[in-house]
Amino acid sequence: MRARFIIAFFFYALVALLQVLLVRGENLPVAALRFAGLGLLIVPLWFLKTRNFSSKPTENKAPGKKAPRGRAPQGSDSNQNGAWMPAALTEVDRLRERLRSVRKVKIPFIHSKYFGILITFLFFFFFIFFAALVAGAVGFFVAIDLYLIFFPFLWFARLEKWLPAIADKIDVFGPVLKAELPKKLQLSPMLFFDENTHIPSDVRFMIAPALSVSQDLRDELLGAQIQLTYNNGPNGKVPYVYAVFITKGKGKIWQSLKNTKSAGFITEPGSSTEGAAVYGTVVLRLDTVSRSDGYHTRGKDVEQLLNLIVSALEKVCED
Repeated sequence: MRARFIIAFFFYALVALLQVLLVRGENLPVAALRFAGLGLLIVPLWFLKTRNFSSKPTENKAPGKKAPRGRAPQGSDSNQNGAWMPAALTEVDRLRERLRSVRKVKIPFIHSKYFGILITFLFFFFFIFFAALVAGAVGFFVAIDLYLIFFPFLWFARLEKWLPAIADKIDVFGPVLKAELPKKLQLSPMLFFDENTHIPSDVRFMIAPALSVSQDLRDELLGAQIQLTYNNGPNGKVPYVYAVFITKGKGKIWQSLKNTKSAGFITEPGSSTEGAAVYGTVVLRLDTVSRSDGYHTRGKDVEQLLNLIVSALEKVCED
């Protein structure tokens, strides 16, 4: 790093020498020397360039290989773009608190990109204009020289706050994380890891029968998977949380879940596809027809959806 500053200082010294020649010299190609000075001031930028400091963790990737995460546990749902992996509830809760603490961090204005934008605006519209007006071409070029000298302080080594895509999603699931389920039910989070990364990008939850429930019921009722997608609202994207009941086949339990009813919510039985012969699905979601705001799931809606899921699963477990 010290060598970079020495090289930059060398070029700055050459520019200062050119400025002296322009002031004291005679019969010199003034325009050529001025543009040469600008060119010499651009060269140090390459040596002084440094990456910004970000809260985003660096990933150690090898070409053509996945980042080592250990062996995928049984029950993980993998695809060509990544894998869903089971996670402990405490791990998800800890991740949520960490993301919240990062969100609260405030970057000083002087270390943000907006400081560089403000100074650049003020510099070009006031200082350079004033210098050109008072001192003509000489003042204009001197002002440009000063801006190029201070350019690294404005645009290099800034502080950046980075939050993964899961940060907003995990906050939407706040009521789910705080829920106290009956003893017959258990909550199991799943985190999605994109290929070649250690950072989860998505989260979903499964409410399933606990081990205390009979094996026959657990074999037929896999549980309710709570998922999140986004709809396009009037002011941008808004969260939309829904649940999918999953059963083995379409027997008595599937028929009971299909008849789940509540004001503002609708159920949609899964269509008859190739997989429907083995598994039965029922989607439980906000009614976007009867409710004008049904496209947007808010905190109270998540709580109502959760209560409806628990009631439906409890009823099945008691039958």
